[in-house]
Order: sequence, then structure tokens, then C-alpha cells
Amino acid sequence: MSQDQTTPSDGRKPLEAAIEHFVADKEKLDGSGNYADMAGRVVRRWANQHCERLEYVDEVEPRHMESYADYLARRAQARAADPTDEAGITGRTAHQYYSLVRAFLTHCQKWEWLSENPAIVERVTGKLPDQSLGQTDTQQFWSPDERQALCNYADKQAHAAIDADGMAARTEVRDRALVYVLAYTGARVSELVRDSRDERRTGITWADVDLADNRIQVLGKNQERQHLQLPEQAQPAIERWETVLDPPVDSWPVFPTLHAPSLHSVLPEDAEPDGDLLATLREHDARPPSISVNGVRSILKRLCEEGDIDVDGPKDYLTPHGARRGVGEFLYRNVGFEAAQRALRHEDPSTTSQMYSHIEASELADVTSEAFEETDDK
Repeated sequence: MSQDQTTPSDGRKPLEAAIEHFVADKEKLDGSGNYADMAGRVVRRWANQHCERLEYVDEVEPRHMESYADYLARRAQARAADPTDEAGITGRTAHQYYSLVRAFLTHCQKWEWLSENPAIVERVTGKLPDQSLGQTDTQQFWSPDERQALCNYADKQAHAAIDADGMAARTEVRDRALVYVLAYTGARVSELVRDSRDERRTGITWADVDLADNRIQVLGKNQERQHLQLPEQAQPAIERWETVLDPPVDSWPVFPTLHAPSLHSVLPEDAEPDGDLLATLREHDARPPSISVNGVRSILKRLCEEGDIDVDGPKDYLTPHGARRGVGEFLYRNVGFEAAQRALRHEDPSTTSQMYSHIEASELADVTSEAFEETDDK
């Protein structure tokens, strides 16, 4: 790799100079310096091992990233085969290393030193190991594979119910919307539905949902109203559910219970239900209660069991809090610490750091090992 730090008159950027620019940019955003230091070590090691004959950043091609993905996969397989193998890393650490190099190449695109990012080519990313490979952490989070499997099953159930029952397919369509909101927003379950431990937490209503601005207003952990991001991946499920439910007023809960005794309990004394309890509630301007936190757990248990979802960890189903941790973990690894903190709405950055300390410890151990190896080999 060339050590030339200048930028030629033709605008091409030397690879080493581009790396220094990237690290300096990260140092401005990283108060502790840990992320910038780790990013610099990982990207420089990638360049030295897989781009040693390249002078300029625009010479990086998919084959260089393919070589790197293969290398990371071998190290993850070594950890899985022997947890004591010092050369091994977990599958998650492999993805983190790759994401740092991808972030560097994205940085180069931003500065127009690179026209296309070779790190996002599908045949290359497909060579990365499964994130669970070699993983020993027992605290649950929804992995991307688990999230996709549950969402796919919820989709399948909702589509089948709509085909069979049309607009009467309430349970399956509601449950799909719930799964998607949990899977992609990072919300606490008690912010979305009724929590018997706190009388203020009666569940979000349709007035709280703003599809135009991609956000949901919730009662946060600090008992203040907060805005929660609603990614586009979750919007179709919410929109379809709103169409099926057809709430007469915005004060109806987004996730009402469909439990008959619970609905009966809020009917006026003079009501004469004809079988469709929600229709009877409409007629009497009554509001159904939200499902409860325990109700959400029951829904997730049922979906995981019926869908034969392969769940990694001590629980036999995907928990609501595991969804929140999964969103944070995904953002932490693929975007950065700040994105995870904002999405999870942690007021104190140390909360985010503590929640994902297992990532930092694992990655810093790997980086430290490599740093000593580089020094000891000299």
C-alpha cells in the first residue's frame, strides 16, 4: 500500500490518505476515541492484507472485499470449532469488522473518490459468516434471521386470513402489525400497549401514529412524551391493519384486545352485542382496551411455536425486549453507537454502552490481540 499522502492533480485519492481522512472524520464524532481507534486499526489491517498492491482507493474492487469476507469467515469458523483459538472471532465481530471497512468505502463515495461501493455487492456479502457463529452471549436479541423469519410467518398468516375472511381478518393482521412495530422501531413494549403496573400506560392510539412523518408518539420511560421512529419496513403492516380495523376515532388503541370478555367489560349496560363486539363498541361510542404486555408475550410465544421459529438463546420464543435489543444491536454494529443511542432514546450514553458492552468487550479483545500481534511480530 502506498504511503503517499498527497492527492494527485487528477483527483485520485491515495488509499492511505483516504484512510487517514476517514479516521480523522470519525474522531470528530467520537468523544471517547474508541470507535475511531478501532476503525483505524481494522481498516488499515484490511488494506495491508487485502489491498497491498493498490495505490489509490478507486482501485478497490469486489474481489478485494470477497477476499476479506472469506478471511473473516475462516476466522469465525475457527472460533466456532475451538472457542479457545486466539485466531478466531465471533460471527458478529466478523460482521462488525466488515461494516467498518464498508463505512470507510462509503466515506470515500461521499467524497467522490470512489464511484461505487464494492462492499455492498451481494455475492460478496453472502460470503460473510452467520452472526451467531461462535457466539456465547446468552442475553436475547432478535437477530436479522430471527426477525425475518418471524415477520415472514406473520405475513403468511395475515395474507391467508385476508384471503379467507377479508376485512374480518383482525387477529392475524393486528398481530402482524405488532410484530413489525416491535421488530423495527426499538420500542419498549410498555410504550405500545397497556401495562397494568402503570395506569398512565394504556397503549398508543391512532392519534399517536404519524405515517406521513414516519413516527409514533409514546410515553417514554421518563414519563414524558417522546417520538419513536417508524421505519418504512413497518409501515405497510400498520397501514393494512388500520384499513382492516377501521377505527371510528383516533382515540382507539392501535393494538386493541380482541378477547371477548375484555371487550364485554367496556360495553354499556344497555348494549345488545350481535356477535361483532367491535361493531357494538362503535355503535355506542365506546373504546376497546389495548392488549396488555402479557398479551404481547402470549402472541409472540404462539407465533414462534406455530411458525417453528428457530430461536437462539435461553428463551423458547422471541421476547418483546429482545426485539428492542435487536434493533439497537443492528444499528450499533451497522451504523454506529450514536444511531443506537438515538433509536433507543437513551438519555445517558453509558446506558447504551452498558447494554452492548458484550460487543465492545469482544471487539476490543480482538483488536487488542491484533495490536499486540503486530507489535510482537516486529
